[in-house]
Amino acid sequence: MAGGMVFSENGYWGNGTLTSNREKQWSKRTQIMGSVAQACFSLMAAPLSSGILLGSALVFGLTFSDAALHSAASAEPLPTVQAVSKDDEVLMQADELVYNQDTQIVTAEGNVEIVYGPRILMADRVTYNQTTGAVSAQGNVTLMEPSGDVIFADNVELTDEMRNGIVESISILLADKSRLAGSKAERKNGNVTTLHKGVFSPCEVCKEDPTRAPSWQVKAYKVVHNNEEHRISYEDAIFEVLGVPVMYLPFFSHPDPTVDRQSGFLTPSFKISDELGTQFQIPYYWAIQPNMDATLTPRYTRVQGMMYQGQFRHRLNEGNYSFDIATNFPKNPQKDVGTPADTNFRGSLFSHAAFKSESDWSWGWNVELASDDTFLRRFSISNETNLTSTAYIEKAFGQDFLRAEGFFFQGLLTTDDDDTTPFVAPLINYHHVFDDKILGGSATLDTNVMVLRRTEGANSTRFSNTFGWELPTTTDSGELYTFFASLRGDLYHTDDVTLDDGSTSDGNYIARALPALGVEWRWPLVQSTGSSRQIIEPIVQLIYSPYGGNPDEIPDEDSSAFDFDDSNLFDRNRFAGLDQWEGGPRANIGVQASTYSANGGFASFMIGQTLRLRENSAFSQETGLRDQQSDYVGATVWRPNNNFEISHRFRIDHDTWEIHRNEVYLNGKYGPVSGSLSYGQFGETFSSDLQDREEIYASAKYQFTDFWSLSGSSRRDLVKSLSIENKIGIDYLDECIGFGLSYEESNYIDRDIQPEQSIIFRISLKHLGGTSFSQDVTESTAY
Repeated sequence: MAGGMVFSENGYWGNGTLTSNREKQWSKRTQIMGSVAQACFSLMAAPLSSGILLGSALVFGLTFSDAALHSAASAEPLPTVQAVSKDDEVLMQADELVYNQDTQIVTAEGNVEIVYGPRILMADRVTYNQTTGAVSAQGNVTLMEPSGDVIFADNVELTDEMRNGIVESISILLADKSRLAGSKAERKNGNVTTLHKGVFSPCEVCKEDPTRAPSWQVKAYKVVHNNEEHRISYEDAIFEVLGVPVMYLPFFSHPDPTVDRQSGFLTPSFKISDELGTQFQIPYYWAIQPNMDATLTPRYTRVQGMMYQGQFRHRLNEGNYSFDIATNFPKNPQKDVGTPADTNFRGSLFSHAAFKSESDWSWGWNVELASDDTFLRRFSISNETNLTSTAYIEKAFGQDFLRAEGFFFQGLLTTDDDDTTPFVAPLINYHHVFDDKILGGSATLDTNVMVLRRTEGANSTRFSNTFGWELPTTTDSGELYTFFASLRGDLYHTDDVTLDDGSTSDGNYIARALPALGVEWRWPLVQSTGSSRQIIEPIVQLIYSPYGGNPDEIPDEDSSAFDFDDSNLFDRNRFAGLDQWEGGPRANIGVQASTYSANGGFASFMIGQTLRLRENSAFSQETGLRDQQSDYVGATVWRPNNNFEISHRFRIDHDTWEIHRNEVYLNGKYGPVSGSLSYGQFGETFSSDLQDREEIYASAKYQFTDFWSLSGSSRRDLVKSLSIENKIGIDYLDECIGFGLSYEESNYIDRDIQPEQSIIFRISLKHLGGTSFSQDVTESTAY
């Protein structure tokens, strides 16, 4: 049977395949009907043990209309018969038409095409009864639905404006190229199609081997596709992956591929761990409104009882907001005496919002809160150890900008103290650009207001104004000069500040004026040799500002996280915030060079340092900026092509030539192998708050087939000679399915968080989502 799909009595699908003639007819008809694309269709056959026959088709850009039909005339116009059935017009076209006026039956043969309302039917032979509206079609039948689905069959009996009927040997190409097939089908009410001995798969048929089973498919003795509810249901279903039956389901259903969102249960996941025991969760997705949804995820843990998680999202015309909540009432708090888990309640709240009004005001919030230090990490919600909550409002006025915000911080490490952690409200920044030029240059005004409070420790209130001026100019020889000046005035009120002599200050008002004047000179020199281009650019920046400006009574709240490197060598004030001021005359000098090749290759190098007339006590000795001659900082990047890149950043002591910062990053790909390597060495001088650190991280991936890959990664602390994280796994990924098996090891320990070694299996299916199973296997060395 040409193009047929037959379930034989011995339990195997017949080897029906579409003939080349049918492909040619389908292509010819799509061209006649005004399509600029071609279509092809092929059937795949396999034994029942590996699959029911899966019909497949590939259709691109089909466009149909009455105008296209009327304009599809060739050298000899085809005869046309038109008839009216109720309110719909029937347009029929064929090589040969016979109309019986007595019975009002039209018989058409050869390249038959019928347009009946929104539906289009094509076949070798069609009988149409004008009185009843019944249509009988045989041979290479193709029915195109208003939804975009395309139905292929051998014999079709249709009624009710081609909405209902019986179809033999049916194959359906859904609008998203998913496929349904069955030995026989019935359609009722124009939207419910029942397939007998059917199969569904969203996967592409292998072009090299069309007989090979798809990545995954569901076979059933009864498949029901409800177009109105957009759902596919199965009875007595067998689920197959790569042709292998993996699960039997007496009943199963899922949304059809047209559904973007629909209420229902999502795929479950399983985990077994030493800390929480057996865990199981099955999320439920609730599509409340087109612009509103929620996901409820109860999680059972044998050790700590139930954990309830929920996410709510709402999108409005002016913005959106969301809430993520997790709660747990520990089942055995006495098991974790002396840890954050020794409590009757644990939970977290994450929320995000962003809105914008018609007047261009924007506002929103970002909330990150946890009941205790280890809840997020122990329940694998987040690995963050520093949470920041903020609310803001802002507006741009042409070139001007205003933003007001507040901050609440929560540290989750043993070294964090809630009583000494500050909260900031408000923090206001306003940037204004003057319309008129001043002395030929552009002028700006920046205003800052900050109120910072603690339960215990220093408090600070700040009001600051900075007037800035800048004039860039270029000489005939290509030298770039930038003249700049600034004047900043600060007014502080502080109390409970620990002074250098160890005493604590009372409430004080402090005022300071901080002027600065400078010029920057650059001279980019360009040379072209053959297909490459080289650029070398010396840079000198001279800045004058008075010494001092940092009284003991002003606490350093926004500039303590300081890092001197190549990225801020030419900053006019190296401190990140406003509390600290870089005073004293200084020269920032350096040179950067780069070369570019015609094939996209690139290399660059930069080195420089800061020179002073005398040391600057505002910087600690650890920063490398205190002495008259600073440390050397620089960076190198080499990228010969798009498949390889290596970069290096460094800071070298100007006296001892000891390396205080040494970072190397390498990324490469060669054929099926890709990988990355990073090494970081930071001396104690990198930050006064950190000890020596040296760490290496490596990852690699081997893509040994189009779909199979092997990957692994490792992170190791070289100072303590301990592995921090390790992972190795094998994965399969195509356009339809992904699954993998991996071994993962984490050696962190923090109170009730213990090291963990797990074997994890993950699987993800197109249209159905993904799930995972994890099993702890042994204990690991604590980090």
